[in-house]
Parts: sequence; structure tokens; C-alpha cells
Amino acid sequence: MRKLIILSLLIIGWGRSCFANDTEMPVIAFIGIPDRDTSEESFQSFSECGFSVSLSTYPSLDLLVKACRYADKYGVKVLGRCPEMVSNPTLAAQTLKREKGFFGYYLQDEPSVPEIQERQKEIERLRTIDMTHVFYINLYPYYRESWVEPATKAKTYPEYLKAASATSCQQLSFDFYPIMTSGIRPTWYHNLEMIRQESLASGKPFWGFVLSVPHEVPFTPGTYYPTPTMGSLRLQIYSNLAYGAQAIQYFTYWTPSSSRFHYHDAPIDKEGKKTVTYPLVQKMNKELKTVSKLFHGAKVLSVHHLGSIPQGTTRQTEMPVNIRSLKIAGRQGAIISQLEKDGHRYLAIVNKSHENTLTVRTKARNKTPRHLTKSLSEELMKSSYTVNAGDILLFKLK
Repeated sequence: MRKLIILSLLIIGWGRSCFANDTEMPVIAFIGIPDRDTSEESFQSFSECGFSVSLSTYPSLDLLVKACRYADKYGVKVLGRCPEMVSNPTLAAQTLKREKGFFGYYLQDEPSVPEIQERQKEIERLRTIDMTHVFYINLYPYYRESWVEPATKAKTYPEYLKAASATSCQQLSFDFYPIMTSGIRPTWYHNLEMIRQESLASGKPFWGFVLSVPHEVPFTPGTYYPTPTMGSLRLQIYSNLAYGAQAIQYFTYWTPSSSRFHYHDAPIDKEGKKTVTYPLVQKMNKELKTVSKLFHGAKVLSVHHLGSIPQGTTRQTEMPVNIRSLKIAGRQGAIISQLEKDGHRYLAIVNKSHENTLTVRTKARNKTPRHLTKSLSEELMKSSYTVNAGDILLFKLK
């Protein structure tokens, strides 16, 4: 038992030390720069859009190394996969561990439990050589209970999460795309609740997703994931942060080619040109770069809801420390998250509507609480705030 505890601590410890920049939250593009478009120009535009990690697969180790060197030139990194990771893991790990622009090893997207166990064998072969980089698996979302066992080969979604946290991956990553033309998926916050609980139990941080490429919803003809707006991007990102996410991932940066789904208008189109989504995501990432400093490395103490109470969540019933009253006016309601960092207590309120504003009325018990701007500067607390669609309101409580 003592050996298992020590091993767990070592795994968690190296996971916290291998991120692209320990002082900043990783902003990852799932389907970043494709192998065929590996160039200085591509990585320059990628960096200028505010991303820090490009996830992609490569047909050879040599091309992955080439991408890492371009990435390093522009201050970003590559989370990649190449055939040599399986065919010659010793060579792959010995080569990649020396590359400054290498972020980590991409193992698989949305594996079942048996596949997770197979990927663990790959990880073990690679980490005999390289224990300094990320090992990455991305998990299925919890869209509906009846879908869990056929997809994941686990009886329940928490069982699936435990199988993933038992691997040597340093984080729990899952995708969930909540905003559709028909409305917001009802299980979104339940999924966040379950991923947060497994993150707390395992000691491994979780990474969340935001959708940035419109397309038809799989297996739901006539329903679409709509074109991103600042409200939809903010809602997804700030909900993840409120629950404790330690990295934000976009699906996607580069528009994928697909015979099944009509992907369009990701920040970069299929021909490598900027779309109308590029400046939108660039603006969001600029905002995120500052706001995430509060959440990166913070401990989320509690997460509750006001207004509508989604499946699997709980209502906020107690006042945050040093707050006398807290009331909201808005159809979708708000997430109420309390967090702690560097000895201070903070309050984050997220507007759960990506289309409408939220009114927040507050009264403090004393003069200690302060309003935090998006630049994290402190201001005197007011009695009423209007929170934009999907946006976040921050306070320093003590």
C-alpha cells in the first residue's frame, strides 16, 4: 500500500511539472496544425490566436520533430502521435524527450475501458525512457445513461472515469459539446460534477473542452452545433473553470475534412485560411489568458447552482464567506463556485445563458470583499452587476 501511495504521488508530481508553462494554463487545440501544413507560417498564426499546444497526428517521427521545432520557435508546443510510438517506442521517447517544443504523447481519443488498458501498456513502454512529458487520453462524454456501457464497456460513467484515472496519464480529459440548435444538453453539468469528483478522488486535474467548429450533431439528423459566439465560447470555458478545469481545449483549430459531417468555420478553414471564427477565438483566448491565472493551480472548494438546477447538481443554500445576500435574475441561472488560491478565498459566478444577460445583486457583510475585473485588479464591490451572456463575475472574498 505504501508503495502505491508513493507511486501515485510521483505520477501527480510529474504531471504538474510537465505542462507547457507552469505559470499559465494550457490552451490546447484538438486538431491543431495538420501534418501536411507543418510550417513556420502555420505555427506563427497558431501562436497569434492565443493557443499554447497543438494536438495532431503525424505519419513519421521525423515530421513530428519538425513540427516541435517550428512550435518552439513561436513559443508553443505539440501534443502528438506518430507510428514510432508503437513500432519503436524507445527511439520515439529518446528523440522526443529532448525536443523543447514537445508537450506530450497523444494516445487515443474516446477509448473504451479495454482500449484504455491497452494504451496503458503503450504508456509504460514510453515512460521507461521519458517521464517528463504528458501522456494524453481523451474520454467519452456523458450524453445519456443508456449510451454509456455500449460505448465505454463500463457499467457506469464513474466506473469509466476510474479506469482512466488508474492509468499513468497525469490528467483526466473529456469532451462535451453542450450547445446545440435545439438547446443545451441536459447532462452537461452532471458530467462536470462526475469528472470533478473523480479528479478530487484521484488527485489528477481535469481538462475541459469548448466547441469552435460548427457541424451536424452525430446521430441526430437536422440538429446542429451552431456557429460560435462570444457567449457560447464564454459559457463553455467559464463553466469548466468554475468546476476546476486546469486546461482548456478547443475542438477544433483547423477545420477537419469529413465525409460524414459538414465541418466548417473553425478558426482555420480546410485550405489553411483564417475564417470569421479566428478573431473571435483570438479575442476569447486573450481574455482567458488573464482570467485563467486565478483558476490555474487554485483549489475549487464548492460548486453549486442558482436559478435552474440541472440534473446531478445541487442548489446554493449557504452564503459565501463575507457575503450577506446574493440574488440573481435570469432564466438559466448561474453557477456559484468558491475557490482558494495563495491563501485567499474567491467567488466566481457564471451566467448559464449563452444568449441573455444575468443580473446579480449582492450585499457584503463587511468591507473585505472586492470585485475582481477581468484583468484581476480589485475594485470596490457594487450592489448590482449585469453579467453578459456566458460571462463570469469574480470577487475576492478574503
